[in-house]
Amino acid sequence: MSAEKFLKEYASGRRDFVSLNLANANLSNSDLIGANLTKADLRRTNFVFAYLNKVTFNHANLSGAKLGGATLNQAIMMSANLTEADLHGAMLQRVNLFGANLSLANLMDANLNEADLRSVNLRGANLRCAILSTALMREERGYPPTNMSGANLRKADLRGANLSGADLTGVDLSGANLSEATLSRVNLQGANLSGAIAIGTIFTEVNLSHANLTEANLKDANMIKADLKNANLRFANLFGANLSKANLSMANLSNASLIQAILNGSDLSRSLLDKANFHEASLVDAYLVRANLDGADFSNAILTRAELSGSSTIGTIFNGATMPDGKLHS
Repeated sequence: MSAEKFLKEYASGRRDFVSLNLANANLSNSDLIGANLTKADLRRTNFVFAYLNKVTFNHANLSGAKLGGATLNQAIMMSANLTEADLHGAMLQRVNLFGANLSLANLMDANLNEADLRSVNLRGANLRCAILSTALMREERGYPPTNMSGANLRKADLRGANLSGADLTGVDLSGANLSEATLSRVNLQGANLSGAIAIGTIFTEVNLSHANLTEANLKDANMIKADLKNANLRFANLFGANLSKANLSMANLSNASLIQAILNGSDLSRSLLDKANFHEASLVDAYLVRANLDGADFSNAILTRAELSGSSTIGTIFNGATMPDGKLHS
């Protein structure tokens, strides 16, 4: 069907266009609110600045489609193919993309507030400065997890988003806002979170090994049992963060702020903790074997039963700290 005939039939009141072939059609600036384009062939179709609110695109092929600036609020796009689609600046609030393929798609500056992104393939997608606040990306039993490995999420807004179980291997989250988000069991191995804001974020059992968290704001973050082996946390703010039973072996925490942090039972062996601030932190049963504590401040910290053998303590401050033997350091 030609674009002209399609638009004419829509204008006459028709809404059901299941399996329609509109590949390469020019539908820019068109108003198609509420249309049913399930299983439609929309490869490379031009929808720039189109109004596509509440349109059904289930199982549609939109690979390479141009959707820049389009409005897709509350659209239903379950299992749609959007590989390499251009959605720069698109409005996708409360859109349902469950099971969709958005690999290598351009979603820069797109608004995905409250979007359903469960089981979505976003490998290599460009989500720079995208709004993903309160988006749903948690893993669902019986379905593959949301895959964002290699995606660009620089300065993205992920406040309150649920990414539990998602694969974010090697993603760029530098400068992103993850405050109050849930990232339990997420794979962030080798990810870049430098300068990220993650206040009150849930990182329980997350894989952040080899990740870059320099200057990240992790105030009050829940990082219980997190894997931070070989992670870079230089100058990070971990004020009040809970790192109980976390693996921080060989991590770099030089100049990090861990004031009032909880590190009970954590593994800090061979880690770099020089000039870090552990004022009033709790390190009960912490394992600090061969760690570099030079110039670190442990004033008023609790180090009961902590293992410090082989650690370097040149210029380390222990004023008022409860030492491993239970005695107060004077």
